[in-house]
Amino acid sequence: MREWQVRQQIYHQLVPFNEIGDALEDQIIREEFNKNEIIKAAIEYPTVQREYLSYPGKSYAIAITYAKLLEKHFNEDFYSCLDRKDLLYSSDHYHVIYSQDPETYDEIIDKFPFDVLNNPADLGSKDFNFTINYFLKEFLLHDETKIFLPS
Repeated sequence: MREWQVRQQIYHQLVPFNEIGDALEDQIIREEFNKNEIIKAAIEYPTVQREYLSYPGKSYAIAITYAKLLEKHFNEDFYSCLDRKDLLYSSDHYHVIYSQDPETYDEIIDKFPFDVLNNPADLGSKDFNFTINYFLKEFLLHDETKIFLPS
């Protein structure tokens, strides 16, 4: 098991399910299966705050964000991460791995605003900042969850 997977598993074993991730029952969900709309939603997710969550576009954006942050924090290969079913801890039923839809991923990656990862507080949407904060917690990099990491 990779270090990031161990951290992710520790987090999910210690944090009650109702405290994890999006409270989707409190969100407006919009499903959009037109490829162009998926790509648009994924590219805009980091910087444009909507009153709804657009799936599966959000799932593509989250996967790309997670893969890039795993590359940054754990020296993982970006594309290998994107091709892992367990990248999002198998908790997102909209999640598609890279090899199942490389064309869509490549179009999103080509226009994805990666610069927002360097300054999410100022450049990112409220939802994207939630995603960044959640990533840090889930991988035991956040001050609230570092205590779970064995020495």
